[in-house]
Amino acid sequence: MNNSIFKVSIVIPTFNRAIYLEKCILSALEQTEKCEIIVCDHGSSDNTMQLMEKFHDKVIYIRREIDYGIHFTWLDAILTATCDFIHFNFDDDWIAPTFIEECLSLMNDSVGCCFSNVNMYLQESDTYNYNIIKLGLETGIHNSNILRNYSYKSVLSPGAGLFRKKTLLDSLFVGNIPFSKNTYKGVGPDVLFSLMASEEYKYFGFINKPLAFFRSHDNSITIDASKLDGTKKKIKKAYNEAVIFYMILRFVHRYNLFFFFQLKLFFIHYFNTKSIKLYIVKNINSYIFRKKMKSNL
Repeated sequence: MNNSIFKVSIVIPTFNRAIYLEKCILSALEQTEKCEIIVCDHGSSDNTMQLMEKFHDKVIYIRREIDYGIHFTWLDAILTATCDFIHFNFDDDWIAPTFIEECLSLMNDSVGCCFSNVNMYLQESDTYNYNIIKLGLETGIHNSNILRNYSYKSVLSPGAGLFRKKTLLDSLFVGNIPFSKNTYKGVGPDVLFSLMASEEYKYFGFINKPLAFFRSHDNSITIDASKLDGTKKKIKKAYNEAVIFYMILRFVHRYNLFFFFQLKLFFIHYFNTKSIKLYIVKNINSYIFRKKMKSNL
């Protein structure tokens, strides 16, 4: 139950990016729909702590001395959040002042999440790529099948979305997705946010104008995904494994296989228990029979 005075928590996981973090925080503070703002810093060794002193009365700052990894940072921030809706704002990106207000206006009981379009800021050339999400939809509420099918082929970054807290907690693994073999800087599991939302809710919202801005720079996932040194392939494999894991879950859920597995476990337990009892009784009877035979000799 949300007891917060806000409707939305903006969570900002960060690690050694103080140079970009201030712009990110300011964009969160400038929202027309006022939000709870949480910066979660696991192990930064730059001047992040000093920067956060400027925002001590406006932002919740979580500081851990040890870097436990991106997934635990996400979870730490989500668990701290007091609102039912959450927006991930990565520390090198920013959002337009109306991002939260416009996304929130499309959320209802049947809508699992909402995305806006994105402008990509190319830092090296100081230029933009505009409207990089190619969903082909107008602003409004749409069937979740569209979101699911798009997520199979491409990734909608959570940095452009508004999610329900419950969906994020249900989807987030602290560490790798079970049975996965490929990882790269935490990518992969984030695609589960939109996929699980599409599974639980019939609709999603989309705003076909750029209200989120992603920064492309050295050491960003955006740049890494375009490299030809094998990095691009690692990222693709990590996302593919996440999608496969979701497909298995969806198959089990859709065909009610939970009941089948529960029934199977029941029979395994029942017959194994019964077999053990029969084995014990049989051996006791055999022992008694042998004792009687010996006494009769």
